[in-house]
Amino acid sequence: MPFETTTNLTIIFFLITLAILLANKLHFSSIPLLILLGILFGPYGPHNEWFDLRLVQNCELVSFLSHLGVLLLLFYLGLEFSASRVVQNGPTILKGGTVYVGLNFLRGLILGWVFFHSLPETLIVAGITTISSSAMVTKLLMELKRTANPETELVLGFMVYEDAFMAVYLSLLYTYFLTGGTSFTSGLLSGLVTLLFILAVLFSGPRFSPYLERWLHIRSGESFIAIGFTLLLFTVLVAEKLHVAEAVGALLLGLILAETSHAKRLIQMIAPMRDLFGAVFFFAFGMGIDYREFSAVAGITAVVVLATVFGNLFTGWFSAWICGYRGRPALNVASIMIPRGELAILVAGIAASAQLTAVFQPFAALYVLALALVSPSLAKKSGRIHNIVTNIWSSLRPAKQSSKAS
Repeated sequence: MPFETTTNLTIIFFLITLAILLANKLHFSSIPLLILLGILFGPYGPHNEWFDLRLVQNCELVSFLSHLGVLLLLFYLGLEFSASRVVQNGPTILKGGTVYVGLNFLRGLILGWVFFHSLPETLIVAGITTISSSAMVTKLLMELKRTANPETELVLGFMVYEDAFMAVYLSLLYTYFLTGGTSFTSGLLSGLVTLLFILAVLFSGPRFSPYLERWLHIRSGESFIAIGFTLLLFTVLVAEKLHVAEAVGALLLGLILAETSHAKRLIQMIAPMRDLFGAVFFFAFGMGIDYREFSAVAGITAVVVLATVFGNLFTGWFSAWICGYRGRPALNVASIMIPRGELAILVAGIAASAQLTAVFQPFAALYVLALALVSPSLAKKSGRIHNIVTNIWSSLRPAKQSSKAS
């Protein structure tokens, strides 16, 4: 390994360690701190003739470790549940997910039209603002120790639904913008292939669990983790060949392996790598953000962030309520799914490739950063928010009843 690469990685992991230690000291999520340090010390960090904070550069190895971090985060989340549980709750997830994604997408369309009055730009804003970040949601669930909560199963279902929706939507966006709108049918077919792949794995996956049960019955820890990791990479490769999001493939493999008795052993072995490389993902994400472009989009971003926070609290709570969750669990679902991330940046990239308005990339970056700063606190304080809303509602009800009585 070249000396420059070693130095680069050493500084990156030093900064990651600093962010995690500081987050633990402040009892705060490490996600926004990792992103902020990536911005400050990455390729777009502050610099002039007197000082230069650009200490690290993105490189192929950092990109690979970052990519691996996302895969391990989603793989781990899948191991916490199982494909049969997701299928069993399919009607509930379908009902709630349709309402959740539909209302969020409608909000994005309205915001896009209000600001741009143009269909192409409106579609981009809807794509940026609709879908939660699977990586950030998963990280928050683990930091807040909510993976065992009953409502987390609904969160997982919503994430699968979002991924299926976004697979279809991205396919349509690619063909609409990058082929002049002439291949609508091919885009739709590509999205449907993704959807069918997800459904096929969910419904047929549990049937393969007995074979995986025997195959993974290995005493050697070295052999066990090698086979598990190879399975993950092979699944990601197959997903890539089918034009399915690789993170979705990792999640689906986790859901299938959760059907076996080896899930807990895999969780114990995967967890340290998940935390380490997941941190690299968030730091590398920050390295790609140029903060100097934020001033031009600060106004629109502030409005969209407020609309997303309050809108998502309502849509998430309402969707969970439809699925039978009440009180704090419903608000947990709403608050934990506020972060936006990698898909927002991807949609902004499509806008840049299509040579649309130049604001979308800085807008998406600032939007993601702002929600990464806000959402951990909201998710952590969901119980307090629930108590405040309950008290306000309780104080209003007697007033309504007394007015009726009079």
